[in-house]
Amino acid sequence: MRLPIQFAMSYPVRLKSQFPRFDFADYAALTFEKPDTETFRNLALAFEALGRGGNMPCVLNAANEVAVEEFLNNRLGFLQMSDVVEQCLAKMNYTASPAYEDYVSTDRETRIKAKELIN
Repeated sequence: MRLPIQFAMSYPVRLKSQFPRFDFADYAALTFEKPDTETFRNLALAFEALGRGGNMPCVLNAANEVAVEEFLNNRLGFLQMSDVVEQCLAKMNYTASPAYEDYVSTDRETRIKAKELIN
């Protein structure tokens, strides 16, 4: 995970590293644990937004982007990011069949609401 984390933290600049490239041939099997969606709720919130459909995935994305930015600027705790996303999903108006303009306004309004919730 060191290399993907380095990519994420240094984006858009790619830093040189001494990390070896991951070779899938070296791992005959990969195993995964069940995610802890009670502590780390963003995955459950994403499934909820996808299940509701309409403009809810747009709400989730906009709220998450604001929350991550605030986290990276040390103005929001890691687990608090889920609180912001969850509150935005609950408070934003639902549009079942959004047009392009609906997505644009949903994104804008959600970002405003997320910032209000954080401040």
